Amino acid sequence: MDKTLHLHEFFVEGNNPEESHVLLNITEPSTSAERSKGYFFVICEINNGDTKYIAKMQNIIDEIENSYYEIPDQEYQTALEIVLNKINQENMSMIQPEIGLHCIVGAIRENDIIFSFYGHPQMVLFYKIKDGLLYKKMDLVEENKSTENSENNQLFSQIVQGKIGPNDFFFAGTPNIINYFNHDRLQKIITTRPPRQSSEHLQRVLSELQNNISFGGIIINLQKSTEPIPTPRISPVKKGESARSLKSLFSTEQNTASILSPSLLPKFQDKVNNAFTDQEEPEMMQPNPTGLRANTEITSSHLRARQDRIRPAARPNTQEIIKKIIFIIWQILKYTGRAIMILLLFIGAVFSTLGRNAMLLFFVATNYQNRRRNILTQWGNWWRNLKNNLKQLPLITKALLIVSIILVLVFTVGIVYVKNKQKKEVRVKQSMQIAQMIQNKQDEAESSLVYGDTDTAITKLQEAEEILTTLPCETNAEKATCQNLQIQLAALQLRARHITLVTPQLLADWNTLAPNNQMENIFLLNNKIYGFGKTNSDILAYDMLTKESQLTSPNLSVNNFITVSVPKENDYAVLLYDNQHVAQFQPTDNSWKKVDISYPAQNASISSLAVYNRRLYTLDAQNNKIYRHDSIKTGFSTGKEWTQNNTTDIKSGIDMSIDGDVFILGKNGSIYKFTKGQTQNFNLSKIDPPLTSADKIWTYNDLNYLYILDSAGKRIIIADKTGEFKSQITASEFVHPTGMIVDEQKKAAFILDNNKLYQIEL
Repeated sequence: MDKTLHLHEFFVEGNNPEESHVLLNITEPSTSAERSKGYFFVICEINNGDTKYIAKMQNIIDEIENSYYEIPDQEYQTALEIVLNKINQENMSMIQPEIGLHCIVGAIRENDIIFSFYGHPQMVLFYKIKDGLLYKKMDLVEENKSTENSENNQLFSQIVQGKIGPNDFFFAGTPNIINYFNHDRLQKIITTRPPRQSSEHLQRVLSELQNNISFGGIIINLQKSTEPIPTPRISPVKKGESARSLKSLFSTEQNTASILSPSLLPKFQDKVNNAFTDQEEPEMMQPNPTGLRANTEITSSHLRARQDRIRPAARPNTQEIIKKIIFIIWQILKYTGRAIMILLLFIGAVFSTLGRNAMLLFFVATNYQNRRRNILTQWGNWWRNLKNNLKQLPLITKALLIVSIILVLVFTVGIVYVKNKQKKEVRVKQSMQIAQMIQNKQDEAESSLVYGDTDTAITKLQEAEEILTTLPCETNAEKATCQNLQIQLAALQLRARHITLVTPQLLADWNTLAPNNQMENIFLLNNKIYGFGKTNSDILAYDMLTKESQLTSPNLSVNNFITVSVPKENDYAVLLYDNQHVAQFQPTDNSWKKVDISYPAQNASISSLAVYNRRLYTLDAQNNKIYRHDSIKTGFSTGKEWTQNNTTDIKSGIDMSIDGDVFILGKNGSIYKFTKGQTQNFNLSKIDPPLTSADKIWTYNDLNYLYILDSAGKRIIIADKTGEFKSQITASEFVHPTGMIVDEQKKAAFILDNNKLYQIEL
């Protein structure tokens, strides 16, 4: 019995070639010289490659095929090894990290096979040991993974050649096949049915997936023929011959050219040797001068005949080439000259007509040489002749003319419509892409917030805002998209920045009582909130019990008040005026009086004060000092310098608050902390938006947090007394808040904004 070579392919094309594309070629030799080289086959999968990359890879495959059949084998190198060495040197640029490339290149003649591969294609050999009924499998790529990864700078770094034994199955395919057919299932399919049915089954199942992935592969099998042929009988297969063929397949590997690689399966060699009962030396593939075996069965829609690409034997001589080149150049010059002449005549006619009509219009407009009437008469005659000629036209001609005009109009309108539609589609596509980019940034920011990474979330939101500026917002749909994205970004920004948006309760609108007096500060005393400004000495009071407001004027010769402080006992208030003097307000009888106070420095300029434990602390920003005044019957004693060896610059200080430690608020939003007159390290943690200015600071020893009023930012910043930022509070009703009172026990704050008194929840 003779042997029949079965070579069957399966191929499924995906929906997106740029995502996944498969090149599958099987070449059938035609001449006697080519028959000694056998059948050439290639399987390549390209992932994420553009059309240029795919076309270049196809050219490389064609070059390998042509060179393989044209270059003879050498004494120590096969033709395929010589070709692949050249390909490796010339096409290193094909290895790109962002493009997935997986290739198998090889040839088969009778039971001899030679191949090389790159990437991670599927190559599995299903073989029998001795005369057993069960098949075993060998994953050629998996066993060779470490060797392949070490030579990642060459397309084809090694050559493997050997023999396929009778009834063995060699399967080669693209990597994605393993996602749907594991090796055990492939073994069951391929070894239990004829190769043609196996390939048809694989193609049918993979084509039903209908996804973007392309698949391709071949099944090679050598079987005993069922009918005798008139050739010398070959001795039957000996016991263990399949196993010896398997050993031969992997024991005769060679390296390409100067790239020396280890054996395809060096670490697996011992396993193979143990699987064989009869041992024999590996034999190299030798060309068979008698040609290919006649009984070969191939099923392939990608089978190509070599005679279609055979180079012509005879080359045209030099004189014929020169004559053809001269003839082509002459034809090009002749038709180019004609085209230029016609173009010049057309341009001349257009300019001549335009010039003549312009001259006639000039004559009509200026009545030069009294030619207006003649020209108008000529134009009238031309118009009448045109109408008469149109009337004399046959009916069918008129109909065709009207239809032609309509068709031209329809065609013009259609072109304009198509162009506008294309522009609209491009615009919509770009808008969708930009919107998707913004959405991706939002998703990343939201994920960062889930894991508490506020800084990353804020960075991603800022990137999303920058992308949003490139989004067109002109049409109604675009405006709606922009608005929705802005709302989503604003909501995430509030979360990332720990901003709470509250709805304030309006307690009193003092514009009705003092429309010309701008109130800038407030203080709380015995269930009444008092307001004052820096332009006059008027005082506005809001009674929280009666919900009524009242305007009073202290019986003091004071131009205005600067700042105020109320002790914890809540029995009086001290107000600073003229940067040095203090007035005291008694709520029991609503009396006002000036009290005594003096300072160590004669040029003292007090910017803020605070009462703590019946002592008054004053901030002399001009002299960079803090003074402490004891309480006396007539007011407060001469201040003593409280700060000790102060090297901290507090000349920008505008407000002060005490809880045992002294906190000074600077104009730029910085906070300075002092304990027993000594400067302490205090850094307010990162706040977004950054705090670049501030107006009020509020705390006391029975309060847990520091409260900072940022008028420019229309917000209240809450931080603990170590400087760790907690949250921010704002309201859409805020315009320019300047006064603040905090009642932490009641979780409420009172805000003065443009003569309006609000209450908010903390």
